[in-house]
Amino acid sequence: MASRAAARTPPWQRGFLGHYALSVLGQGPVYAHQLSAQIAERTRGAWTPSPGAIYPAFRSLEARGLARAERRDGRRLYYITAAGRRHLAQIRTARGRWGERFGGSWRLMMDLIEPERRAETGLRRLRQALAMSEALVSGEEELLTAAERAALRRSVVTELQGSLDRLNGTARRS
Repeated sequence: MASRAAARTPPWQRGFLGHYALSVLGQGPVYAHQLSAQIAERTRGAWTPSPGAIYPAFRSLEARGLARAERRDGRRLYYITAAGRRHLAQIRTARGRWGERFGGSWRLMMDLIEPERRAETGLRRLRQALAMSEALVSGEEELLTAAERAALRRSVVTELQGSLDRLNGTARRS
């Protein structure tokens, strides 16, 4: 039977939380409170998973042999296992294919949104995508090399110009 905390946590967060925890563990060992703090920081406080969400995610990773824990100063420090590294590589490979496979799924998402909020939602998603691109290009997140940032900058500018041309009805026909 699921715990009350697990019952209150939306399923997408439970699955996502395990994947995210595995990704963080791929960078080095972590305590549960550190994972929660990192998520709160990354989401700018929009989501701070409680221990009732974090510990079940770690227990699930342990049960599947993807992580292990050891006691340090009365607390549990979690590590990724070799199986966890392989699984993380599979997740990352599959995630790359999700975009290709479900690229049109935004239409399904929009069906779930009230008609009067669809334009607002589309604009919010655009702003989020632009903010992510800006953070990556600026080096603010330090996730890309200088060469990767320069290449991304060129690609973003090209994509934006093409979108603007299409929106303005001035796109060149090939």
